Amino acid sequence: MSTKEKVKSYCSTCGRETNHEIIVAHSISHRDDYDCDIKYQIVGCLGCEFVSFRKSFVDIESAYPNRDGEWEVPEENDVYPRVLQGHVGIEDIFHLPDVVGKIYTEVLTAITEDARILSGLGLRGVVEAVCNDLGITGRSLETRINKLASSGHISKSDAERLHAIRFMGNDAAHEIRRPHDGALRVALKIVEHLLQSVYILEKEVEGRLEPAISKYEKFETLLLDALNEYSPGDELPLAKFLGKDLRRVKESISILESELISKIQSGAFTSLSIGRVDAYQGSQSPLQHFVVQSPV
Repeated sequence: MSTKEKVKSYCSTCGRETNHEIIVAHSISHRDDYDCDIKYQIVGCLGCEFVSFRKSFVDIESAYPNRDGEWEVPEENDVYPRVLQGHVGIEDIFHLPDVVGKIYTEVLTAITEDARILSGLGLRGVVEAVCNDLGITGRSLETRINKLASSGHISKSDAERLHAIRFMGNDAAHEIRRPHDGALRVALKIVEHLLQSVYILEKEVEGRLEPAISKYEKFETLLLDALNEYSPGDELPLAKFLGKDLRRVKESISILESELISKIQSGAFTSLSIGRVDAYQGSQSPLQHFVVQSPV
C-alpha cells in the first residue's frame, strides 16, 4: 500500500471530489508581510488515476479557533486543468456545425476561467451562430429568435428563454455588466438545450424513430422514397403514395401539398405531374391526384 500523503480534491473525470495521492509537492512559506503558505502539488486520483495539478493557498493569517478550541486554517484550492464542477456538457459535439461547436467550446472555457463578461457575449454568439447555420435571417437577434420559433425549430417557451440570453449578451456588450455565476449556469443550460434540440436529438432520431414532418424538404425526401414503389403513369392522391407514412405529415399535409404543386409547376420537382381532382375509394371530397413520371 502506498505511504504517500493523500488529499481530497475535485476530479474532472470522476465528476466529484475524490481521494488523491500527492505524487510531487513543493511549498513556499511567507512570514514577512502576510503569514501564508502556498503548496504546489501534482496529484493522482485514487479512483480513475487521472493526474492534475493542485495549488493550495493556506491562509495562516486568517486562522481562527473552532468550538473544540482547535485552530482552523482557511485553505483555498485550485485544480488545473480547470473544470466546471458539476457540469456535464454536450458529449456528441461532433454533431454540431463546425462554427457552432467552436463557439460553444470557447464559451465553456470562458465560464470555466470565470471570464463572465466574455461568457455572456459568447452565449449570445452561440444563438447567433445557430440562426446563421439554419438560415434564419432578420435585422436583429430578437427577430431571428422569434423566427426560430415560428419556423418550428424551437417552441415558444424556448424562444422566451433565448431572449434572456439576448438580454444578458446585450448587457455584457453595452453596459459591461458582469453576469452572476448562477445566471451563467442557467444560461448555459438554455443554450445547451437549444443545441440538443436542433442538432443532437435530430441526429439520434434519424433511422431510429419516425417523427412528424412539417418541413417541405423532409416531406419531399419521404415522398421520393415512397414513389419507388410505383410505376410511371400511376395516378393517385398523396395519401395513397405515402401510405402509412401519411401519419407523419397529416398535420401539415395541406401546406405541404400546396408547396409540392408549386414545385411541380415551376419545374423544380419532376417526379410527379399534376393530375385530375377526383374522389378516391369513397372519399367524402375530391382529392388532388398526381401522375408518376418516368425517370429522366
